[in-house]
Amino acid sequence: MVDAAVSFTIEKLSEFVTQQVNIRIGVKDGVEWLKDELGYLLISVRAEEAHQDKDHIRLWTNSVRDVANQALIVLERFSAQQGEHAAHEQGGVLDRMRSFICICKKEANLYDIGKDIESLKEKIIGIKSRRDEYRINDIIINTPDVQQRKRTFLRAASFDHEDDVIGFQDDVQTLLAQLGNGHPFLKLISIHGMGGLGKSTLASKLYHSSALSHFKSRAWVCVSEEYEITHVLRTIIKSFTGDRQDSLNEMEEVELRRHLRNILLDVDHYLVVIDDIWDVEVWEKIRKAFPDKKNGARVIITTRNKAVAEGIDDTCFVHELRFLRADESWQLFCRRTKPTPNLEILGKEMVGKCGGLPLAIVILSGLLLQKKTFTFWSEVKDHLWKKLKGKSSEIAELLNLSYNDLSFRPRQCFLYLARFPEDYIINVFELKLLWIAEEFISEGDEEDGVDMEDVAEDYINELINRNMIQIEILSPEGQVLLCRVHDLVRDLAIEKATERKILGVFDSSKKHPNPIRSLQGQSRHAIYNGIGEYLKLIGPNSDALKLRSLAITIEHFKPEVEMNLMLMCTRFKYLNVLDLRGVESSKGIPEEIGDLILLKFLGLMDGSGEKVVIPPSIGKLKKLQTFCGSLYCSSNYEFPEEICELKGIRHLIFFNIEGKLNICSDQTKLQTIKCISYTEWFHIDTINWTNLHTLSIEGSGGEEEKDYSFESIANLTGLRSLRLYMQHCISTIKPLSSCKHLKRVDLIGKMKDPDELSLLPHSVIDLSLAFTNSDKDPVHTLRRNEELFAQPLDSIVGGCGTEEMRVRDDRGVVHIRKTRLELRV
Repeated sequence: MVDAAVSFTIEKLSEFVTQQVNIRIGVKDGVEWLKDELGYLLISVRAEEAHQDKDHIRLWTNSVRDVANQALIVLERFSAQQGEHAAHEQGGVLDRMRSFICICKKEANLYDIGKDIESLKEKIIGIKSRRDEYRINDIIINTPDVQQRKRTFLRAASFDHEDDVIGFQDDVQTLLAQLGNGHPFLKLISIHGMGGLGKSTLASKLYHSSALSHFKSRAWVCVSEEYEITHVLRTIIKSFTGDRQDSLNEMEEVELRRHLRNILLDVDHYLVVIDDIWDVEVWEKIRKAFPDKKNGARVIITTRNKAVAEGIDDTCFVHELRFLRADESWQLFCRRTKPTPNLEILGKEMVGKCGGLPLAIVILSGLLLQKKTFTFWSEVKDHLWKKLKGKSSEIAELLNLSYNDLSFRPRQCFLYLARFPEDYIINVFELKLLWIAEEFISEGDEEDGVDMEDVAEDYINELINRNMIQIEILSPEGQVLLCRVHDLVRDLAIEKATERKILGVFDSSKKHPNPIRSLQGQSRHAIYNGIGEYLKLIGPNSDALKLRSLAITIEHFKPEVEMNLMLMCTRFKYLNVLDLRGVESSKGIPEEIGDLILLKFLGLMDGSGEKVVIPPSIGKLKKLQTFCGSLYCSSNYEFPEEICELKGIRHLIFFNIEGKLNICSDQTKLQTIKCISYTEWFHIDTINWTNLHTLSIEGSGGEEEKDYSFESIANLTGLRSLRLYMQHCISTIKPLSSCKHLKRVDLIGKMKDPDELSLLPHSVIDLSLAFTNSDKDPVHTLRRNEELFAQPLDSIVGGCGTEEMRVRDDRGVVHIRKTRLELRV
């Protein structure tokens, strides 16, 4: 992690040297020196990353990371000052006079930056000196790899889980049917799920099942995260033959693969379990060693990565292991720990925190066996993650392995999930926009027409495939709309985010002796409640200048909200993200919001049903990418004309707007507009808006809406989702045939010719219609999926359609389904 953080800083320093030409030579030389020295330190950091169990090595690598972060702060401060100066130059006469005054200020700022660089140079010299003084490199050379020791422990423990874990009955029956179905061809079966769900236990139950006694030749091998393919092959060979000869150790990979294949050609149908695969490459390297003699041979593969499970083979039977239900979790817990009546409520709360993870429940039950007192159980409940780790290192290591296997950027994205409260349902689209604003994903990742938002989608899928986040709701086309994080995985994220200086959490409801400690040195703060207390505790100290992100997730502001917000705007001048969408009961936004010129994401608070007026100073936020309203639909916002000055804006997300949105045709980076009035939309030239993906238009019933057509929307060749709510009749939807990427269409209003629905592009797989013949008629909704598109149009319009319905599967995932509904137009 330190390795990647330093690499990121070196990249930014290189960009600075290349782009900033009009700066002092001394400053530029200093930046180049920092870049080079960090590059040399990076070599040592990479070697030391695997030895973080030693305190002095961990402290040393952390000091390298801290210097790298401080260098980034210096660059961002310079960028902010440059932006402020440019804003004055582009203004009127008064601003140009201020610009003249600012020339002196700019020189002073450059002098300060030069001093900061000199300070960093001194720190780096000290870091290099400590590396030599404590002989850190020598210690690393002579110390076995800690990760390798951990993997050895897990590999040894893999086959020991033969407990009769509750909740596997259906899984066992399903998989036994696949294993013993009499099919003569070689059958591959993959089992995937989160670490600790019991994949190895399930595989072991199958391996030892009397129902599979006809498999006389068997082998079991645990691969784990780091593997040697020769070790895997030798283990399988020894399982089949009992061969312990040294000759196997002398064979290379190709020889071992050939030897295994020859063995399997001579045996009857065989059963092999390849446990804990992390990469499809393992199977690709050994699959040729498994001949298909049409004798009903079976291979079971377990993995925590869904992508690996599905990538084994096209004919592979993929089985996802679910979490235990509440009743199953309690039954498993009570198998070892039989709580007295006064402890049952506490016990069920703790079991609930385990989220259906069998390993966590088993460890918890063993922990609580020590002492059956209310005081002890209460203490365990208040510090569940800490207590579980103390009881067994295995659960922490199982979760850590998934975390450690992530590359730098997805790892940052995962740690950012610590900002959300327990059991919080996360909007995936908004999460992706936050990742981008936090610079976990940058414009440099955009290539070959792939947007940052699409890169973020890949990271979402990677975390889901690795079972690190859980799907809550899927759209009809299979896209994840909402997700959540298992409580224990969230605790891991909080712990790692705090350690790695990614994010600190403040919650005034938690009685900590030193609540501000977890925020010190953190570049991002998440406030669950108590913003007033937070501002008092943090004070106007130097750390405030290092803060890059502030999110208030749950808060009922008091009347002094305007003062608190003003303090935020003046105290935290270098914010990239300010997210107040979870705040209720406030309608005041101070002019000082415009001073946060580095903002990329701004989420506004709720107005409690009253109008929230956005000040003209918002136009100064030239870097703003995402601008959105409260999570509460009751909020109404009034925009100033200066919104059109936000040339870098990509996403405007508001439920209710009073008056005009005030966007213009040259804001060509726009991808999302929710929502805009038809009165305003009618006057916008959309010819250059090819980046727009999502559009929502609200009609007000004005005369200009009569006989509305989609001609201006035909230019939106990148459009994927369209929602149109019109009071007057929609004359034609023919121009929509030009939108070849359109997937979802919601039309609410009246329509002259419903037969034109057949002109929609074939890409549309989700269609929602609400048509009426008169103002007095009730509104009816039609949902059409792919199957309905194949039907004659007259059997849909005036016949039967489908209505949205949410169905929860056995994994707890909600799928959007369809039920039949009569449509009248």
